[in-house]
Amino acid sequence: MYSTDLNQNIARQLHALRHSSLTPSKERDWILDQLQDEGLTQEVMKLSVTALHILSALKTDDKTGIELANQLEVTRGGVSRAVQNLLKYQFLTSHQGIQDKKKIYFHLTDKGRKVALTHDKMHKLIEEKFNILLSSYTISEKEQMLKFLTDFNRVEAQIFEQNKKTN
Repeated sequence: MYSTDLNQNIARQLHALRHSSLTPSKERDWILDQLQDEGLTQEVMKLSVTALHILSALKTDDKTGIELANQLEVTRGGVSRAVQNLLKYQFLTSHQGIQDKKKIYFHLTDKGRKVALTHDKMHKLIEEKFNILLSSYTISEKEQMLKFLTDFNRVEAQIFEQNKKTN
């Protein structure tokens, strides 16, 4: 295969990966199959991927919206929208900080913990399967993949950053 063909095929695969609208649905479907609770599945269907990641991030301790945004590398607005939905369906509760009353912390409910554990189980399975896949590549091939993906993400970030400046 010629270099031009390889480049086009790689670009096509990356485009499909970046723009797959099915990925969140597949994740949600897997979680719903695991939960096997009709009432819970109806509510989980209304959650975003960010909301699922928030649940997982709160498994170990309570966090503020800013802490969640930083940890998950999403906007504060994205966290705020997801948290409102999580509160609405009682996956979370909120409380004021003890030291600083201005800070609002979020806490998992038992229902939220159940979904978080199921979500984490899915990610663990994906990681295991991905590690098996990667074991079929040489170190040199993995280094090339890493270099390419790092460069790709840097270039993409530059494109979108330039777009923000011109608009």
